[in-house]
Amino acid sequence: MPGSIPLKINALERRLAQVQKGQRYAHGGSIENATLTVNDSAGSVRTIVGVQGDGTVGVQAVNGPPPPQPSAPIVAPDLGGVTVEWDGQFAGGAVIPMDWQRVEIHASIVAIYDPVPATLQSTIETAQGATVRIPCDTPVYVRLVARSASGTASPASATVGPFGPDPVVASDILDGIVTTLKLADEAVTAAKVAVGAIGADQLGLGIGNLAPDPSFEGPLTAAKIVGRPEFSLVTPGNNSATALHIDCNTGFTTWLNIEVCRYDVLPGERHFLAFDYKTSADFNGGAKLLFRYEDAAGAVTGYGVVDGLTVGGAYARATGQVQAPPNTVAAFLLVEAGSVSVGEAWFDNIEVRTLIAGGMVAAGTITATEIAALTINAGNIAADAIVAAKIAANAVTTAKLDALAVTTAKIDANAITVGKIDAGAVDATALAADAITGKTITGGLITGTEIQTAASGERVTINEAGANKVLIYNSAGTAIGELSDRGLLLEGNNGALLYLDPDSTYPNLRFTNDDQSNEAVINVVENAPGSANLGLNSGTFTGSTFADMKWRHFIGEDFAVIERLRDSNNATVIGGRLDLRATYAALAYHDSTAATQYADLVVTPGEAKARGKFTVQPYVGDSGSVVFIQPGPGHTGYMIRCWDPDASQYKFTVDQAGNVLVKGTLTAGNVATGSVTITPSAAHTPTSALVTFNVTGSTFRGFATANTTVPGVRTPAGSQGVTGVSVSSVTATSMLVWVNRENTTATTVNWRVEAV
Repeated sequence: MPGSIPLKINALERRLAQVQKGQRYAHGGSIENATLTVNDSAGSVRTIVGVQGDGTVGVQAVNGPPPPQPSAPIVAPDLGGVTVEWDGQFAGGAVIPMDWQRVEIHASIVAIYDPVPATLQSTIETAQGATVRIPCDTPVYVRLVARSASGTASPASATVGPFGPDPVVASDILDGIVTTLKLADEAVTAAKVAVGAIGADQLGLGIGNLAPDPSFEGPLTAAKIVGRPEFSLVTPGNNSATALHIDCNTGFTTWLNIEVCRYDVLPGERHFLAFDYKTSADFNGGAKLLFRYEDAAGAVTGYGVVDGLTVGGAYARATGQVQAPPNTVAAFLLVEAGSVSVGEAWFDNIEVRTLIAGGMVAAGTITATEIAALTINAGNIAADAIVAAKIAANAVTTAKLDALAVTTAKIDANAITVGKIDAGAVDATALAADAITGKTITGGLITGTEIQTAASGERVTINEAGANKVLIYNSAGTAIGELSDRGLLLEGNNGALLYLDPDSTYPNLRFTNDDQSNEAVINVVENAPGSANLGLNSGTFTGSTFADMKWRHFIGEDFAVIERLRDSNNATVIGGRLDLRATYAALAYHDSTAATQYADLVVTPGEAKARGKFTVQPYVGDSGSVVFIQPGPGHTGYMIRCWDPDASQYKFTVDQAGNVLVKGTLTAGNVATGSVTITPSAAHTPTSALVTFNVTGSTFRGFATANTTVPGVRTPAGSQGVTGVSVSSVTATSMLVWVNRENTTATTVNWRVEAV
């Protein structure tokens, strides 16, 4: 082998070390408390591997492209609803992407709608497609939306519908097979109820109190009154921790209200409303709990109002019934102090219930003739209210029974034998809620139930109390997280809150401190249709004599502003302000409470303008020029100009050639001027006077001239003229001025000193 063997071995060792270094991840390498990002060809982040932004560790897909449009759903009527099938295909024969995650099923009673959280009914998680059941009372229109692992939505599929539930006829139901608990909503109509069979005491409440946060103790109410200084939460309430307080001292008649919740309602639907209230003695308006009814287009169809009529005194309770007008699709629950200009009002313990409910109707007042079609549903019929004697023979058949309608308590011992069960008749839908213990369920669909990981303490619950929420509890049993139709709420170990609210007028993200006394907000504002303006608001602080100052950074349609202002009155701006536009940038100090305190520097293309006083203060020890002006090559205009708008003239200019124009007195530190009166001591005798001053320089020159009309004049009558004026002993602070004349007349001499 040519060359030195030791050198060859050394070279091979270095090359092997480099190979091992390049293959370190194949030999057990790791990412230590860090993040590895994967970018696409455009430089956009597509995947984050390792430590995530919230401190967890995992693989997170981001910024993925939208999946292809899913194929149209296959919809068919079903008992109590419709079935929706996705065949696992995509429009145009598109291939399923590798980052596909699920297909969402959306349904609405209107034909034209956008898929939003409110229309989401279920999801299909398998790429093979599946069939799900959607409960509904009226025909619906169905659309599908695919989502990628990064959450990006596909274009919505074609809309299919309307499809509604299958009708049920008597011949489909076996005799004696329908029990009270298995009757569907609105299943019993007036024609099916004998006269006198149902009295007021047999009518049960529908689904309990529908009012969220009825005692105003949760973050929902706190979030709704942010930015509403008239509203506050006070303690104690009326047998509760808090009450809602409204300060009505506006000085003008107004209506002060907050929107508590939205409900889907049908025309003619009735509700029972109740609330506790009290007012101050000077209160001059109305304390109200009301429904604002709207149609599908958002137009108001009417109001259902319960008034509190007592003014002053202790808490009282107001109750009443309201009914939705024709064409109504939604009801908005409002707490309101109406037509008021003076006083205060307190609200607590609001209540919203469906009607008709037992105990709220006088005994014997409702008979079959007073019951409108479809007004009594299964949830409003008390247990055992319908007995066998009230059901016609053969009226109830097997086809009329809901799943799980027949329970163990309703079957006689040994009544069902193996020979009575068809092959495959017992499946998941035929099992009672507690029939399976400690087993694994694979596939299938679980509908209309509550799921929890534990009965108490640290746990996760789904649809607790039928509230359509996912709740997370800590080890103390306190709810610290919520995922619902109102957004995402997270509470830290120290009590701080992170609240993502997509259901407000504009989406917002709130960061609240541990005692919920202050918060910062990021929100999106749509000033014009289709616009998305971004606002960043700090928490409030005390400053400039106000207790609610904050900093706001607003990025709007082609402009951005950073300013310091009041939270309760954005027109009050005090402090530094940065205003960026397409045509200029302005750095300013602005005080809307004192009109004279305003100054700014405005920069436009090729020019910067300063308004207000302009001061240049160099750093201590800086040897450079304080003000340096250097025109560009070929400049022909003035270098400096000072304009007096009152006199309409320039007071000071310096042109390109260095010529200086001064309209007024020019004072220089190296020049001093003055005058002195000298009386000669005798005719033909030079007499001096000392003048003082202060000039700067190293060489000093003095000048003098007599203020006389007879310089050097001699007349036949005698010698009277000034024959000479001079200076001597010139220094930086003084000099002698001399006069010689033909008599002793006092003479005024004008003098000047220059230093160079």
